[in-house]
Amino acid sequence: MFQERWKHVKRKVLFSYLTEHVKRNVLLFDGKFYLQGVGIPQGGVLSSLLCSLYYGHLERYVIFPYLEKTLESDSHKENNAVHTKSDDKDLSPCYMLLRFIDDFLFISTSKKQAEGLFSRLQRGFRGYNCYMNEKKFGVNFDVKQISGSPLNRVYAGEDGATSFLRWSGLLINCSTMEIQADYTKYLNNHLSSSLTVCWQGKPGIHLKEKLCLFLRPKCHPLFFDSNINSAAVVRLNTYQVFMLCAMKFHCYIRDLSFICKLHTRYCSDIIQRSLRYMHMLIKKRMRSMRFGSDIQPILKLEKEEVEWLGFHAFIQILKRKESSHKELLAVLRSRLLSHRISGSVSPELKYAINAKNSSLLWDIKY
Repeated sequence: MFQERWKHVKRKVLFSYLTEHVKRNVLLFDGKFYLQGVGIPQGGVLSSLLCSLYYGHLERYVIFPYLEKTLESDSHKENNAVHTKSDDKDLSPCYMLLRFIDDFLFISTSKKQAEGLFSRLQRGFRGYNCYMNEKKFGVNFDVKQISGSPLNRVYAGEDGATSFLRWSGLLINCSTMEIQADYTKYLNNHLSSSLTVCWQGKPGIHLKEKLCLFLRPKCHPLFFDSNINSAAVVRLNTYQVFMLCAMKFHCYIRDLSFICKLHTRYCSDIIQRSLRYMHMLIKKRMRSMRFGSDIQPILKLEKEEVEWLGFHAFIQILKRKESSHKELLAVLRSRLLSHRISGSVSPELKYAINAKNSSLLWDIKY
């Protein structure tokens, strides 16, 4: 049985809690306590909610009315041109505004509308004390206000022709709108600095668990949904997850080698286990997105393909450190050669393992 209980809080008490949270946050720094004077506590349980309420008000009463006004302006001009009223619905610009906490993404079929919103964001919103961070914006078109200035959050692929907009840990293809993971945050430091090695207990068991943990952060349904990405990009996203996992595996094994050395067969077995876990995790994450949504995600990725991509990624990463993994590489190469897919590799898999399509990851220090 389940009994739902509601707790009622008086407005006065609720506001006292909010005041306590926002106005009386105390920080400990260098052995001294400080009362925060500006902003709200970063990482607080209410901070993201309060931020969303604040920006939600800004969107509802300022940004969306502005966008609707630009749509009306464009439609009026079309009416005065050659289009009949029945054409307006199909020809008027379409747009989408997304926000994650305080990070906005705007997509529109009208360059003029996008330019207008960008100009509006540049001016800021004085009444809300909100202003655009000039160091963290990016556009994929020329704007008069920033002509000739570097676009900080637009990443160009190795071919120079493909550009990606960086947003909230994603790389969004400006031409196809396909989505890949943004690994640029790993470029500044050695990858080992992001790892915690467990020296106590049973190191092999800990490593087996760590391999699965390495796969989880970049295993979002967005990367594998065929509604969003082509078959080639779905496999490329899978391959890149394994590339980063293999880099972390090397860093972990290297640090662990100071106290013990794991058997080659054991390492190859837990690697293969992690490849199977990856496919299971992708399916689980995709299923979790099917509830409460009108758009159903589509997964067109076979278990054998995931395994093959995983073996290939580990081999490519570890062979750059061949002196440390000579025996393990021999076992992994043998398993890859005997894999069912190795006899007939599809064009999509060939695209995924093409080093040019993962040039960013090869710049990570491991």
